[in-house]
Amino acid sequence: MSGVATARQTRPRRVATSTMTAPVPPLWRESLWPLDWMELRLSAVYRGIGVPPGDGSAVVLVPGFMSTDVWLVELYGWLRRLGYRPYMSRIGLNAECPDRLARRLVGTIEMASAESGGPVRIIGHSLGGLIGRSALIRRPDLVSQLVYLGSPVRSVGVHPALLATAALVRLAVQPWATGDRCLTESCSCLFGKAMSDPLPEHVQHAAIFSQEDGVVDWHDSVEADPRLNHEVGGTHVGLVFNPRAYAVLARLLAEV
Repeated sequence: MSGVATARQTRPRRVATSTMTAPVPPLWRESLWPLDWMELRLSAVYRGIGVPPGDGSAVVLVPGFMSTDVWLVELYGWLRRLGYRPYMSRIGLNAECPDRLARRLVGTIEMASAESGGPVRIIGHSLGGLIGRSALIRRPDLVSQLVYLGSPVRSVGVHPALLATAALVRLAVQPWATGDRCLTESCSCLFGKAMSDPLPEHVQHAAIFSQEDGVVDWHDSVEADPRLNHEVGGTHVGLVFNPRAYAVLARLLAEV
């Protein structure tokens, strides 16, 4: 166990963009996400030790595919203890048209900005990061920062099993959708366009990812500028509980 603990305690590191391809770790490894949660609860970061305090600004949290705001309760509570003003996305279950979800998220961003009296930061997990990006493109005047947690920022390529799930979701939740472009980067709606549009210059952004990600190919989870990428290890699901991800988040939020 000591060897495992030592490996998992390595500091987050920036990783250069690579064109190399490698097989995605087996999906079963995602069942190990409780280890990320246990490590968080035992960490000093969870208690706010060694990380910069918050400044009271609003931070909107966006859940990943097939999850809800409940999944982000731990992150919400931690940000609040640090001194930020966190908001849940209020988009409901992240399992329908992402363009519709982005429109709902805009409403939350507008509310958070009005109540806090300043610009909003967005932290999005997995697909939630892309939905956050789409909302940002719609209201760039209200957003100062976007942080991706394991989001496929270079493509919407995920594990084949989840692609099959997405196809079923299209049939069950949005039967009006035609063709096979919905929930892909070739989608013709504003959500699809937002994935290729450049972010406004005033918006700071970064990607936190794991090379052990069993859902999204980590090569798709990094930004073109290697200075914006932070590798933290652990599972894809557990990125919302990962203490190394929390440490990076605290630093990134404090830099804005």
